[in-house]
Formats: sequence, C-alpha cells, structure tokens
Amino acid sequence: MPALPDLPTLLLAAGVAGLAIGLAVLAAALLAHVAEESDLSSRLRDVVRAGEHTGSARSAGSFAAGLLQPFLRLGEILRDSAIISGKEVDGFQRAMMAAGFDARRAVPIFLGAKAVLLGALPLAGCVLAVAMDLDRLDGGKVVAGSLAIAVLGPNWMINRLRGPFQNRLRQGLPDALDLLVVAAEAGLGLETAVDRVAREMAGSNRAIAMEMNILVQELRMLPDRRMALERMAERTDIEGFKRLGSTLSQTLRYGTPLAQALRVLASDMRQERMLRIEEKAIRLPALLIGPLILFILPALFIALIGPSVLELGKTLGAPQ
Repeated sequence: MPALPDLPTLLLAAGVAGLAIGLAVLAAALLAHVAEESDLSSRLRDVVRAGEHTGSARSAGSFAAGLLQPFLRLGEILRDSAIISGKEVDGFQRAMMAAGFDARRAVPIFLGAKAVLLGALPLAGCVLAVAMDLDRLDGGKVVAGSLAIAVLGPNWMINRLRGPFQNRLRQGLPDALDLLVVAAEAGLGLETAVDRVAREMAGSNRAIAMEMNILVQELRMLPDRRMALERMAERTDIEGFKRLGSTLSQTLRYGTPLAQALRVLASDMRQERMLRIEEKAIRLPALLIGPLILFILPALFIALIGPSVLELGKTLGAPQ
C-alpha cells in the first residue's frame, strides 16, 4: 500500500493547485477588464460609460491596463504570426464582439492569456505530480487534465461572458423595436429615432442602450449607413439584430416607409418571443418527470406504504 504524502508535500500540492487556479482567474479577470480605446466601437462605449466611472475606478482601470499590456504584446505577436490562422482569429473576433468587447484589443489579450495558460498549467501539473510522487500514469493524467483546462478553459470563459450579454440584447430587442415604431410614426428620422430609443432604454436595458448608441454614432460617421447596420449585425451575432439590419438596409435602399417596416418586424419579434415562451411551457412537464421520480414518488410511497410495512413487520415479528 503506497504511503500517504506528508504535510509539506500536501501544502506544496495545494500551493501549486492554487497557483493554477489563480492564473486562470487572473486571465479571466484581465479579459473582463479589457481597455477599449482604439476601435470606433470601443471609443463609443467609453463615451457611453464615461459618466459611470469615479476616480477610483479610473485608477483601477489604469492598473488593469498595465497588467494587460504583456498579454496584449504577446497576443499581437501570435496574431501576426503564422501560428494561428486568419479563420480562427476571425472567429475569436466575432465571439469577442458578441460578448460586448472591443475585438481589436480583446483578441490579442485573449490569445496572450491562452498562450500563458498553455505554458503555466501543464508546468503546474508536472510540479504537482512530482510533489505528490505520482506514478507515470497518474502524472500523465494530471498533466493532460491541466493541458485540457488550458485549451478549453478560455473558450468556456468567453462563452460564459458572451451568454448574459446576448441574453440582455435578445430580451430587450422587442421593446426597442416598439419604441422605434413609435419614434418613426412620430416623424423622426432613422438616426434620431435610434438615438431616442437609446436614451429611453438606458435605464431598463443597458446592453440595448449601448448597442443603439454605437449604431447611431456609426450611422453619423460612416460614409454608407448600410455599413453601420452590417457592423451591428456582426457585432451582436443575434438573428433579431441581423433581421433588423437587413430590414433597415432595404428601407434605405428602396425608400420604403420606415414605420411600416419596423411595425411588421416588431410584430414578428413579439410573436417569436411568445412562441419561445410557449415552447418552454410545453417542455415543462417533461422536465418535471425527473424530479417527480427522484423526490416526490419515493416520499409518496413511504407515506402510503410505510405504515402498512411497519404494521406487517410487527405482526410477523410478534411471538406466537
């Protein structure tokens, strides 16, 4: 029987595991505090968020930017090299934009953090295997597990950051379309209507307000307004925004009434949301079968059959 590791070995193993977890948390925190400066979308987000930051928040942002700089340099080297294909970089950019980050800075930081994790976590796994005196098979499992975490962990973190932002956009889009219809029927133009909706949605759905602010500024700055609509669809990566962008592009191209097109699209969005709610309600009985079998039926059987079993046991166990 193998001897158990002594206390110093256990403390060393715990320290190595804590270091690996700390590196992963640090990479996620650095990615979540991306400094958005150079791209048009990032500058507009800075304008939107300018009123929310106090002096302490700005100092914390400068500290985070200083920590991000090595990851940014390393990621830029990897992005410009032939190690990572352009198709993968484009996929990372779409994922970052869909998560609400500035892709021009977030992608290099993501690549740099992933490269650091690819080197640090397997090394930590090797140190942990040596510290715990594991055999080759168990040590190989530890190193392989740490390598899998280094490869899949950052992608999982991006998906976790992307989901809530997209859910807020998806939930607030029908309300934003209704407000756009009201603004268009009041005689406002496209840019003015989008700006009005952004100001009205700032209190209820910050994600929608931010995207609408970016859209209205790009509509004013870019030479072709259809390009701004295409950028909105790519940035959000949501079917509803893609349909909104195509509808507004057709309106600008063929001169169809804006209010009528938005009214039809808003009605479709409301109907689709009701269909999604009905689908969830239809799936609810099937989802309740598992808890019913595991928790409710055993308690019901115990309550109904338990007294009879106890009485039967007393009767059979009584002396004749």
